[in-house]
Amino acid sequence: MSIEQLAKDFTQAVAEDNADAYQAYWADDIVSLEPMPDSPMARVEGRDALLQKHAWWNENAEVHSSSADGPYVFGDQFAVNYEMDVTMDGERSQMKEVGVYTVRDGKIAEERFFYGYAGQ
Repeated sequence: MSIEQLAKDFTQAVAEDNADAYQAYWADDIVSLEPMPDSPMARVEGRDALLQKHAWWNENAEVHSSSADGPYVFGDQFAVNYEMDVTMDGERSQMKEVGVYTVRDGKIAEERFFYGYAGQ
């Protein structure tokens, strides 16, 4: 499968909130990076750890709406723009996030996120 097709299928699965479908694209040794230096979520390594991270998100975030725009492919990477209306810890916010994904051997080997907030 081409990286363009993988990126398109992955982005569609994320937009549809189809966890089984998008998780099938993860490498077993996937690395997930978030810009939260003092958090255990800053660097998560491996499929099982990433599943735990997603479980934490699902337990702690109330997502009112979300969208995924893209993918934008270059070489062995692709990017997706996300927008979310989320309540966490009682505080509702509109978030913007860019996910940059690196593909190796037909699987997503790394995901790296960049945050922004509506109005920025």
